[in-house]
Amino acid sequence: MLEMSLIVGLGLLVSLAKLPWSWRMRILSSPFLVDCIVFAVLCLLHWGTFSGVMVATGGALMCSLVLSTARTLIGYKEKGKYVPGFYNLQEKGLIA
Repeated sequence: MLEMSLIVGLGLLVSLAKLPWSWRMRILSSPFLVDCIVFAVLCLLHWGTFSGVMVATGGALMCSLVLSTARTLIGYKEKGKYVPGFYNLQEKGLIA
C-alpha cells in the first residue's frame, strides 16, 4: 500500500511539472481545495476494499506532502501577489 501511495504522489509531481507556470501557481495557491479534490477522486477510484481506501488515503497524504514541499520551494500566490519560496521565480523571470 505504501508503494502505491508513493506512486500516486509521484504522479502529482509529474503532473505539476508538465503544467505551465500560471496553472502551477493556481494549484499551489489553494492546497486545501486540491487536497480535498484529490482525496475524493482517489476514494472514488479505489472504493470497494479496505486496501483500496488505504491507498487512496496514503495517496492523498503524499499529494499533500508534494504540495507543501512545492509551496516551500517555489512559492505560491496569495491575493494575487507572489509569495516567494526557497527559489524566487520572480528573480529568474518565470513569474511576473
